[in-house]
Amino acid sequence: MQRYPTSTRTDDCKARILELQEKLVEKSYLSARLYYDLKEYRAATISLANSLKEYPDTKYREELMFLKLDALYLFAVNSVPEKMVERYQTTLDEYYSFIEEYPQTRFSKEVNRIFESTAKYLKVDTAVEQTENN
Repeated sequence: MQRYPTSTRTDDCKARILELQEKLVEKSYLSARLYYDLKEYRAATISLANSLKEYPDTKYREELMFLKLDALYLFAVNSVPEKMVERYQTTLDEYYSFIEEYPQTRFSKEVNRIFESTAKYLKVDTAVEQTENN
């Protein structure tokens, strides 16, 4: 395409490039999902963050962000007591990022459960937080 930009095959090349990029996005999503399914939450958060960074416009974005939030939450829940506060705070930060981007999400029930539990652990006033979000 760069060498012969006026070629009759340019449109075919563009279509194939899009198809291959979509395969890379799906592969990235599936590998991140695998860590999550294996309950390797630390690896899952890293892999999910990398997928979101590499493919910010993916059709899987909402699910990737939710899985990252849930993985962070589960990582915090299963942490050693010395690191729990820090990890719950990271979960809360990710919650705010998620809600800002997807206020009407299909994962709202799970997201609210994560927020309630995280807020309870960190002793955050949930009534004030939820009225600010609405």
